[in-house]
Amino acid sequence: MRAILLAGSCLVALSGAANAAITATTSLYSPMLPTGATTVIALQDITTPSQAAISTPAYSIDFNVAANQGVIQGSVPSTIHAVPVAGVSGSDPTYLTGDFGSDKTTDPLASGNYLSTGTGTITITFTAPQTSLALLWGSIDSGNLITFNNGAGSLSGAQVQASTAGFSANGFQGPTGSAYVLANSDTPFTTVTLTSDVLSFEVAGLAGASGSTAVPEPLSLALLGTGLVATGLIRKRMRPQS
Repeated sequence: MRAILLAGSCLVALSGAANAAITATTSLYSPMLPTGATTVIALQDITTPSQAAISTPAYSIDFNVAANQGVIQGSVPSTIHAVPVAGVSGSDPTYLTGDFGSDKTTDPLASGNYLSTGTGTITITFTAPQTSLALLWGSIDSGNLITFNNGAGSLSGAQVQASTAGFSANGFQGPTGSAYVLANSDTPFTTVTLTSDVLSFEVAGLAGASGSTAVPEPLSLALLGTGLVATGLIRKRMRPQS
């Protein structure tokens, strides 16, 4: 049984075991700090594209993806993957230069590494149980999905689209098509699985945290610019809806 409650920019999704809940706070431009001891997923020293398993004392990542997916950098517009948009500067989209909490750039060629699933699967396993997950969800497709183990539940691209104020269009590669997401769980989880039933699911700025699931504080409340110009931006993968 599943119940979904939408209120403003917050989403509550109940699924799996009774009383298990994922509460997600979303924003187009304001990254949010997970509460508790934070584990940042580091991708910047990897030669891309890479599908090689990653193992660290704090987490491991396993890939079941195509050769042009996995840990990647840059965009192959409209066909394979696109850099998640981290905000705007004037009318120009900005991108993270590295991992969670990194600086931003308006040059997509200077953007950092990120994860892309294609229609495959990327699984992140934390050594210690986590209670929240922060990420920049790129060009959100309704068929993107994060599944949390231990009965914690799941969070879909369609749910994030519905709960993000100002979100524009399914799969849009511009500033109003990506969103910062902070998912809190009242059931600790160790594994999150990223999947997509469409061309890809792109994720940057990933971090887990173990601790309280209190309401998060934004890292930045600045909404840079109001003239979000779509001219010159690439609209992603227009697909017929079933």
